[in-house]
Order: sequence, then structure tokens, then C-alpha cells
Amino acid sequence: MRKNALLFGLLLTALPFTAFARDQTWERILADLRTQCLPWEKVPVPQADVGSAPKDCKSEELYYGSDGKTSGTDHAAARQCAYRERKHLDTDNTPNGHHSDSLLGASGILMMLYANGQGVARNIPLAKRFACEYEGAPAELESRLKHLDAIAHGLDNKPFDICDDITSGMMGGVCADRDAGFERFARENRWTSLQATWTPAQRDSLAKLRGSAEKYFDISAGRETDQSGTARGAFVTEAHETLDKSLLDNIERLEREHQPPATAADFATADTALNAMYKQVLAKLDAAHRQGQSWGDYGTIDSNGVRETQRSWLAYREAWATFGTARYPGIPANAWRAWVTQERTQALNCLVNGRDKTCPHDDH
Repeated sequence: MRKNALLFGLLLTALPFTAFARDQTWERILADLRTQCLPWEKVPVPQADVGSAPKDCKSEELYYGSDGKTSGTDHAAARQCAYRERKHLDTDNTPNGHHSDSLLGASGILMMLYANGQGVARNIPLAKRFACEYEGAPAELESRLKHLDAIAHGLDNKPFDICDDITSGMMGGVCADRDAGFERFARENRWTSLQATWTPAQRDSLAKLRGSAEKYFDISAGRETDQSGTARGAFVTEAHETLDKSLLDNIERLEREHQPPATAADFATADTALNAMYKQVLAKLDAAHRQGQSWGDYGTIDSNGVRETQRSWLAYREAWATFGTARYPGIPANAWRAWVTQERTQALNCLVNGRDKTCPHDDH
């Protein structure tokens, strides 16, 4: 195994603190990993497989394509690009086994290519070499090596993927972001189809709504999601994806029904309810902070984060009103404001008053 910088970093998130007080345990874990990987370091790299690739190539994009299925995949180009990334890791000052722009590049891509026999002959020993180069949390590395053994013995015939054996919060976030990228690509196709017959003005108002939505979703996911656990990256990604999916689902439904589930007359009541809920949320969060419970019931969520999110949401609400009146003439702006306000009130309620089936992320 080459350097262990990344391995040590990931161990910080994969092991309890008490493990560091037991030097013998720590050394035994590292020694066991080195022992497991020692035979695979000697597996030769087939020089005929290396080829050449442009400097700006990205092996992850070439391997997975745009949608994670078939669109744009090129295993031969991915292999050559991954070898180039691997060659330049040290000179580019990137972490072991990882491309500077992606934690799924270089040795990780080569591991999958040889494990699956994609564009090359299947070579499990070489896949193990690249698994050891890629490193990761100790439990992840050990699981990957066992997984590769199962493939070698015909006990597992499913395609091998780098995200199959994750145990660390960091890789959980990396894989969640990868999968979200595939889903965003699919959603973009839906967005394009949705606007096929719209006027230029309507498309423009949607673009402004989506821009405002992206700012709101980013802040909400970052400030109104508990980030106290090691899986925080995955949870933030999931929170953003939930909001983004909901926006598209809502507009697709409106294209069928042409009517928001609220009226202009509902706005005053909805706004009053929102203000009351907003004050309740701030009060509960501030009280928890004063009592030293900021890492208890609400984790890292605090009143400052909610205030920042609320400001971005107000701009989002106005963007909805502008879009709604442009795309669906005859429906008052306050009908759109009422509906979006009701949704925000529900989201705030979910922050501090428990989770139920109407709340997103109720499994966290």
C-alpha cells in the first residue's frame, strides 16, 4: 500500500474515540490491513491496458455516463483516464487513489473495471491491488476485499460497485452525491420535455423560479438539516434532493390540473399561521441552545440557520407568484403565495415538533 494519509483520515470517522486510546488495537488494525494488501501490491499492471488520455479527462464521468446507466459510458476511455489520474496523483497533490475532482476516480474506477471485466479481461487480483490503493475506511477496504473474493469464487454475480461496501460517513456522502447527480440528469430531461410548448416568457419565469429555488434549497439543506453525525453529507444531499424533486413533481401536477391547492383568500390565514410557527421554531431552538441542548433534540439546527433559510424562502415565494401568474393566467398571485406558505409552515413544524409521514427525512 502506498501512503496511508487518507486511511488515517477516514479512520477518524469510522472508529470510536476510545479506539485511539488503545495503541495496540490501532496498530493491529493497520498491520492487518497491510498484511491483507501486501500480496496484491505485487500484482503487475498490464501496460497494454494503460493507453493514453487527455489531461482534463474525468474517469468517473466516462465510467458511469450521464445517467449512471448507459448514457455516455466508455469503459476503454474510462480505464485510460483512470490510469492517467493514478499516474499524476502524487504530482497533483491529491489524496491516495483519488482524482482531485472526484473521490470516485483513479484507482476506484480501475478496481471496478477489473472486478467486472468491463472493456478488459476480469482480473480479481488486480482489482484487489486497486482496492488497496484506493484505501478508504478500514471496514470498507476489508469488505471490498471479501466482496472481490466472493466474485472470484462465483458466489456473487452482480456488478461490483465502489459504493457497495461503504461504512464511513464520508463515502456515504460521496455516493449519495453521485446518485443525486444521476437523478438530476434524469430530471433535466423531464424539465426540458415539460416546457416544450411554453412561451419564451413562461420559460424565463421558470428559469428564475428554479434559480431562486436552488438558493433556497441549498441553504435549507445546509442549515435546517442536522449535521451532527458522520453521515451528514448524505443527509444534506438527501434534503436538497427531496426539495428539488418536489418542485418538479408539483409543476408536473400543475400541468395536469392547472390549479394550486389553495386560493387567494387563503393567503392571510396561511401567512398568520406561518408567522406563528416561525416564532415557535425560533423560540424552541433558542431555548434548547440556552439549556445546552443544541446537540440534543435538534442537533446542529439553530435559530440563525432558520432565519437565513427564511430569508431565502421569501424570495422563493415571490418567484413562485411570478411564475404562477405567467404560466397560469387568471390565478391570482396570492393563491400561489398561500400554497407555498402552507408548505413552508409544514416544513418548519417538522423541524421542531417531531416527524410523521407528512415530513421529509422522517427516518433521520
